[in-house]
Amino acid sequence: MSDRINRRSFLTRAATGLATLALSHELSAGSKPPSGNGKKLFATTDYTDNIASGLFTRTHLDNLHGYLKSIGVTRHQWIVDTIWNLYEGPFDLLSEAVQSARRHGLEFYAEIKPFEGGGFTDVLPHSLPVPDRRSAVKDMRGIHYLVRPFVAEHPQLCLQRRPGTFAFHGPVTTIRLVKGDDRRTRIRPEHLTLWTSRQNCGFQKYEGPLSIRESVEWRPCFPKSRNCRILHLEGLQIPQDHSYLLIRCSLRGAEGGFANERGKIIELQNKQGEEVPFIVSTGPIDFEEHRDQFNRDPFCRIVRYLQSPEVSAIFNSPEAGTTHYRDFYGFNERHNWTASYALDREGYIAVACGKPEFMIGNLHPIYPEVRAHWLDMIRFCLDRGVDGVNIRTSNHTRSPEAWEYGFNEAVIQAAGGRTDYPAIRRINGEAYTRFLREARDLVKSRGKSLTIHLYSQMLMPDDRPDYLSYIPPNFAWQWETWVREIADDLEFRGAWTLRPWNLRQALETFGAVTKAANKPFYFQGNMKEIKYDWPLAITAAELEMVRRNPEMDGFVLYETAHFAAMDEKAKIMRNKELEKLLRKK
Repeated sequence: MSDRINRRSFLTRAATGLATLALSHELSAGSKPPSGNGKKLFATTDYTDNIASGLFTRTHLDNLHGYLKSIGVTRHQWIVDTIWNLYEGPFDLLSEAVQSARRHGLEFYAEIKPFEGGGFTDVLPHSLPVPDRRSAVKDMRGIHYLVRPFVAEHPQLCLQRRPGTFAFHGPVTTIRLVKGDDRRTRIRPEHLTLWTSRQNCGFQKYEGPLSIRESVEWRPCFPKSRNCRILHLEGLQIPQDHSYLLIRCSLRGAEGGFANERGKIIELQNKQGEEVPFIVSTGPIDFEEHRDQFNRDPFCRIVRYLQSPEVSAIFNSPEAGTTHYRDFYGFNERHNWTASYALDREGYIAVACGKPEFMIGNLHPIYPEVRAHWLDMIRFCLDRGVDGVNIRTSNHTRSPEAWEYGFNEAVIQAAGGRTDYPAIRRINGEAYTRFLREARDLVKSRGKSLTIHLYSQMLMPDDRPDYLSYIPPNFAWQWETWVREIADDLEFRGAWTLRPWNLRQALETFGAVTKAANKPFYFQGNMKEIKYDWPLAITAAELEMVRRNPEMDGFVLYETAHFAAMDEKAKIMRNKELEKLLRKK
């Protein structure tokens, strides 16, 4: 109950801020607020969020479009994502969706996410098979089972880590456990055991030489450096090829006091005295957890990796699965390294030595093959008769050390050997703009329209604590060029990532340029709030802001799963509160 009250309190405060923002637009305009006439209403569908109850039929498509038409939507935007096999079957989903929209008098745009290539889920154990090289990518963390075929075949074309920052030169001879302060700890040597493995599963207890001592030493903490209590595990003789380490602590409970940031609670050193790069596990993963997910319909039918009989047999065999998942730890890098971690609360720390060389899923546009692949995605949509293409830069592949990625060899070569941020960001940004120009030419050759997303993080960081960026790192986003020279219209995304005062900065900055270029500018609403059982205070304020703002041309409802979900019989679950708001605004 208290969580519900806190959530409503937050929404009320946020809505108040947005209402103030709307009023400020009215005052700055120096006239009466305009009516909603002339403002357009769009809706976006992320199909994979809509199919919890089953894949769409023609009836689903028609019912959805009929409902969207009834609430005033004029353009339906459909996210086309080839991570899944949804567009490979005999039912031509996209073509049928286009025809259905036409029957209901709606524009239909395909929304493409070039950088959404996969790699954003939990990994699988290294010991599992990969029968089809187009279905998965294996790296130091495990098997990435949800990727585009192009990414699976060309992982080396993804954003690459800065040279010299990812390789593991082992073996590890010293492990230091670093507490975030110098206060005494209840952990004693007898509470700790060390386990090692050559792959991410099947850890073996280390029985070699080991001495443990305790000290208090200075460490560069944030925001101020301080003395920290450190447990040193020294004299280790870990096998050279064992790059996965697991420290178990027999003390475990809510009162854990040996805490620090996840990325700073452990340090590794090799026999040369060099610091060893590593990533920290985000936790153990049980076989039953993945088995339940992978056997659930329709998930099991739309993931390519799960189509292999060899893989399917394992996930249908508790004995085989348990063997592969013994001591298996996930390394989902969407978790931030600055989050607090307590050894004697969790009872373990698991690490993989080295760093991921590539940000799996985030392809780099510096490569002609990548741009050609992205253009093929657009061409696929155009061939099915869409009225336009919407290109969204943000995606779900993220890293807690994003600042180190985008330093591909081809980029460094184009920068004349330089590796400083300004040079790398310029080359990366120019490569993406080159793709957008190529996309424009392709779309225009078919007589269609091009929309480009403008994202708040192109101007300022995400306001939320310990949250990772949705857009690829180290790009100088040439968004003003996109507005003036490439796009037919623009869509703003990311309202939920900013406080009202920063949201105003972003909207006014984008709005001034889109207005000067005489390009329509649409606002994507806060989809975090549009739920069936939530108050819609923020949405109401956003609709009012768009109605009053002369620089905005319409509102985008994102996404239809939040207000027009359907069951197996294609019956729509209407969000009546949202309907009332739309009629009013």
